[in-house]
Amino acid sequence: MNLENLPLSEKTKKNLRQNGYQQLTNIQLQTIPLVLEGKDIVAQSQTGTGKTAAFLIPILEKLEKSFKPQVLILVPTRELALQVSEEARKLSSHNNLQVVAVYGGGGRESYQRQFKAFQRGVDIIVGTPGRIIDHLKKGSLKTENLKVLVLDEVDEMINKGFLPYVEWIIKKTPTNRQTLLFSATTPPQVNTFAQRYCQNPEYIKVEKKGENSVSKIKHYYIEADSTQKNFILLNFLRLNINNSIIVFANTKRKVEQIKESLLRKDLKVDCIHSGLSQNRRIKVFDRFKKNQTPLLIATDVAARGLHVDNISYVVNYDFPQNQEFYIHRVGRTGRIGASGKAITFVNSLKEKGQLLSIGRRQEFKVEKFDNLVS
Repeated sequence: MNLENLPLSEKTKKNLRQNGYQQLTNIQLQTIPLVLEGKDIVAQSQTGTGKTAAFLIPILEKLEKSFKPQVLILVPTRELALQVSEEARKLSSHNNLQVVAVYGGGGRESYQRQFKAFQRGVDIIVGTPGRIIDHLKKGSLKTENLKVLVLDEVDEMINKGFLPYVEWIIKKTPTNRQTLLFSATTPPQVNTFAQRYCQNPEYIKVEKKGENSVSKIKHYYIEADSTQKNFILLNFLRLNINNSIIVFANTKRKVEQIKESLLRKDLKVDCIHSGLSQNRRIKVFDRFKKNQTPLLIATDVAARGLHVDNISYVVNYDFPQNQEFYIHRVGRTGRIGASGKAITFVNSLKEKGQLLSIGRRQEFKVEKFDNLVS
């Protein structure tokens, strides 16, 4: 089944073709018919397989402009809020639905812009839990006309301290809503959450061997202790100066240190982490997306919210905290059919063993990275 065989209107199909959706991914093909039927779903598919479009396409197909909130999409980061809202506008351009991104930061001016958008009337809201609660408490956001609730990156939403906020929001939504849960991983907490808040959900899982899974990315390791990392990283970056690259570190301090050391070597580099202001993060991300700054140093805040095509390399300068962090980091490359490479610095036999173990569980091969021009 492809785009032409799906039960979508010709207007929707034309808009999808104009936006490059000639061939849909497995998660899209499996999800779209069920969402159109009004089913609650729990969908798992690797990062980069097109999950955002998988829920947006059928949701937008069913909506008619009303200037009243009909869809609420909860996301864990402001970067993801901006990107999902941008995609929603693109995919709804044929029916002129009103979309607003709602997130914290930016001070009173940012809040006022969101408040005025609600006053003008919106159909689709994409937001972070904290700011959504803010608007609900102030009465600027009304949910009585809400038809669909989506939790994007649901594993992150319920495992990183968001759960009480998400549950508070859910209690403010109609009980007859359609609920859609999407994630790259589904730990047991996700299933427990689904049993509590979904009605007879359909479970969709695109296996690891599906398109653009982590098994399609080339995975490498470099043995390096803390005194060698900067030297090796600098050589690698100089040899791959024309590529788009993200380097991940575990802390804001380390990210800033790496950025400053590379700036001193005259490399064009910037960084992104939770300590930056909202406006600063948006500007950094925008320059990276446009390839004006091809090198980005980031904490895991970017692993969930940063969707950019044609990232050549992901470099794990610091070893990821767990398997899920690894999957989300490396998922920034090799998106929807593109090639990609992930390189992880390991400074002990333990870290090397952990990486090889992740490879066995996720069914991908991990090789030693001997050639820095590879």
